[in-house]
Amino acid sequence: MTGPEISAEVFRTEPERRTRLTAEARQALRQLARPGSRSGELSPSAYNLTISHAHRFMWFRVAKVATRTLLGYFEDHGVALDVDHAYRMRYPTALFADYFKFGFVRHPLPRFVSTWQDKVVNANYFDLDDDVLGRVRERPEAFAAWVADQDLTVADQHLALQTRLIDLTQVDFLGRLETFDADFALVCRRLGLPVAAAAPRHRTATARTPEMLGSAELQSAVADLYRLDYQVLGYDPAGL
Repeated sequence: MTGPEISAEVFRTEPERRTRLTAEARQALRQLARPGSRSGELSPSAYNLTISHAHRFMWFRVAKVATRTLLGYFEDHGVALDVDHAYRMRYPTALFADYFKFGFVRHPLPRFVSTWQDKVVNANYFDLDDDVLGRVRERPEAFAAWVADQDLTVADQHLALQTRLIDLTQVDFLGRLETFDADFALVCRRLGLPVAAAAPRHRTATARTPEMLGSAELQSAVADLYRLDYQVLGYDPAGL
């Protein structure tokens, strides 16, 4: 496969394995990674991507920020996803220059609490040993202490910095969960899709959520962990 023959449409995931790129797509990425390629420069970092060629969009997925809600909307409205959910994919920026690129972000504190409730309290998603799991399940502050030992630039998508999960040099629109209805309506209009309410999916809030969000100890811990997100995305560490 020569450089000039590569087009954006070659990038697809396998029909039966939505997280795995097709062999042709993987070959294209290898070609583009070679020095001197003329088809397009790969993004320096890798991202979790969903792409539709028919609607010419690229969605930078951020875990715990309405991902299932958006997927539900696309399914309900027959939006074909050619790259369903590519994990940590470097993409050719030139080939996707005219695609509408968007992502959604969220205040780091409720995102962290949602991850703790969903992936620690309700499951042992991070495969922690029994002693650690028992400790971090008790209090989100204990989980924050465990997370402090992780590198959040390369961490699991549920813990990673949101600013690491979105290519801020290329993104065309950055929506917020706090203004989701208005922001998603803008995305729909930009893509020529029906402006319809996206039904919320898989909410993880519990009766304890307000109590945890009000914890000064947890607010301080999350502010330290996600300082870059607070600074770049403009969220207030002291309040929601």
